[in-house]
Amino acid sequence: MHNRLIIFSISLLILTKWSSARPNSNHYDVTKRHFDKNNDFDYLIFRQIWPASSCMFPGQHTCSIAKNITTWVVHGLWPSIKTEIGPQYCNKSLPFDFDRVKWLLPELLEFWPNLYTNTPLESFWKHEWEKHGTCALTLSQIKSESDYFNVSLNLRNIYDFGPALKKFNIEPDDSLLYDLDKIKYSIRSYFKVEPMIVCYVLKESDVQYLSQMQICLSKSFELVDCEFKAVELAKIATDNSAQEIQCQPDIPIHYPTIKYSTKLFKKHHNQI
Repeated sequence: MHNRLIIFSISLLILTKWSSARPNSNHYDVTKRHFDKNNDFDYLIFRQIWPASSCMFPGQHTCSIAKNITTWVVHGLWPSIKTEIGPQYCNKSLPFDFDRVKWLLPELLEFWPNLYTNTPLESFWKHEWEKHGTCALTLSQIKSESDYFNVSLNLRNIYDFGPALKKFNIEPDDSLLYDLDKIKYSIRSYFKVEPMIVCYVLKESDVQYLSQMQICLSKSFELVDCEFKAVELAKIATDNSAQEIQCQPDIPIHYPTIKYSTKLFKKHHNQI
C-alpha cells in the first residue's frame, strides 16, 4: 500500500508539471464547451498493446514494427462507467486535428504507433481521440486534444508493463510459455492493482498469445481495480484462426519477441 501511495504521489506531481508545460496554442476554449450528464464516467481504463502479437494476428491489415519500438505501447485511455466501456464520441464538434499533436510525434511513433501500414498514419490517433479522448475533457488535467495524448503518453512511462513483467522473470521469448497466474501476479505485485489481461486465443490450439493488458485509474489518476471485466474487442478475421479475448486460465501463454519490418514502416512514415 505504501508503494502504491508513492507511485500515486509521483504521478500527480508529474501530471501537474505536464499541465503547466503544455503549449497554450493547443488549447480549446473550455468555457465554451458543454457536456451532457450522460457523458459522465466513473474511472479510466488505461490499456497497452504488445506489438509483436498484434503483428502476428493483423486480420485484414498489413502490420509493421519500427526498430525504435521495443516495449509495450499505448492502445488508449478510456473513460468508463462501472458496467461498460463508455461514454464514447462525446463531442463531435472537436474532430481530430493532427497539427495539435505534431509536437508529440516522436513519442507517438515510438509509444503509441499505428502498426497497420495499410491505414493512414494518423487514423489510430484520430479514432482514439474522437471515440475516447473527447469524453476525458471534463478532467482537470485534460483540457484539449494535445493534453489527452500528452497525459496518456506520460502515464505509459509511469505504468510501463515491460519492467513489471521483467522483474518477475517474464520476458519475450519464442521458446518459453508462461502461466496466466504468474503474469497477473507480476502486475498486481508491481502496481498493487488488479490487471486485466488479453490474449489472442487460437482455435483448436493449446497456446495463446499475450496481446494487451490494462489497469484502471480514478479521475484523479490514482490506481484502482477495474470493476468492469468485459473486453470490447472485435474478433480477428476467421482466416487467422484466432480471436482476442481475456486470457484463458488453463492455456499456456506465449510472449513473443518483436519482429521488425522497416520496409513497410518507412512507406507508412512517408505520409507525414
